[in-house]
Amino acid sequence: MGGLDGLRISPAVPSDLDALGRLFPELAGYYRDRARQAGILLVARVGRRPLGAAYVSTRPAVEPEIVRRLGPVPMLHKLMVDETVRGRRVGTRIVRAAEIVLRRQGRRRVAVGVDLGNAGAVRLYLRLGYREWAWGLLDTVREHADEAGKVIVVPDVCRVFVKNL
Repeated sequence: MGGLDGLRISPAVPSDLDALGRLFPELAGYYRDRARQAGILLVARVGRRPLGAAYVSTRPAVEPEIVRRLGPVPMLHKLMVDETVRGRRVGTRIVRAAEIVLRRQGRRRVAVGVDLGNAGAVRLYLRLGYREWAWGLLDTVREHADEAGKVIVVPDVCRVFVKNL
């Protein structure tokens, strides 16, 4: 792909959902479901072509331990970047855009759960000033949604990273 000079990051519009579904078929239903909920589905695009996305939940976390230890902190979920532009700071720009949105809402902190085997995500969040919380691994759930948008929940474990905004 050519340059990323025209990269924009903004909240998803209805036409983004089909394009995101083609780009990330495993998350098509998830993104559709989240676009209907409280929170913000951010999309990185050049022109009309999406290159990445992330969902920012502004509701309290579903995990009681996060709420107990961090309060009603917003959570960043499902940061994805098109494999053709990975390593070109698209993910960085999506995360920074999410942080700007949250600061404008008066939020002071953000958290993200990272899959145990996702070393690339750990490097990204550490580079952006996130720190792993002191309470170890978190028992959580992984949410998937089928193409119809039906949410499927399965037990999972993740690392938690937090950043003061």
